[in-house]
Amino acid sequence: MAKSNARKQQPVAQQAPPVLRQTMAKPIAQYTVADDLRTLMANAKRLGRDDVWRQAFRRFCELEGADQTDPLHRGFFEMLAAYEHLLSEKNARPTRASPIRLRARTKGVVNCLEEWTTSKTPTESYALLTEKGFPEFTGEHLVLKHADRFSPAAVAAAKARTEPGQS
Repeated sequence: MAKSNARKQQPVAQQAPPVLRQTMAKPIAQYTVADDLRTLMANAKRLGRDDVWRQAFRRFCELEGADQTDPLHRGFFEMLAAYEHLLSEKNARPTRASPIRLRARTKGVVNCLEEWTTSKTPTESYALLTEKGFPEFTGEHLVLKHADRFSPAAVAAAKARTEPGQS
């Protein structure tokens, strides 16, 4: 009887890769270059580190509004950065919110936010930001945060839209 050289192949058990806990070169709050944060976000997404991605995303948005002296305008440009980044991810290509930028430049940030909150339907930016879990970057949140700068109708509409069960 001849021995068979062919061994029966047994399935190899797949082990989960060990969780890598690497320390970052510096805290996310110390990043000052948007491209560095984009790289950090891409790496965090690739490694499944949603916590790092969210921190880097928030810092990325902060940098966009950093040159604004008015807190309302700073918040507006942070919101715009958040919306454009999420829109770019959704479209799988860089996407700018040019109509929003134009409206803010021609009508002003306050009038722009007033129109958004008092409209019958939520804006696309509101829908995308809340869907992705960033309601603090919505225009409605800004209106509520700076309620003294907006009409009572806009504040009431923002409050109604952000209440649970609404939108």
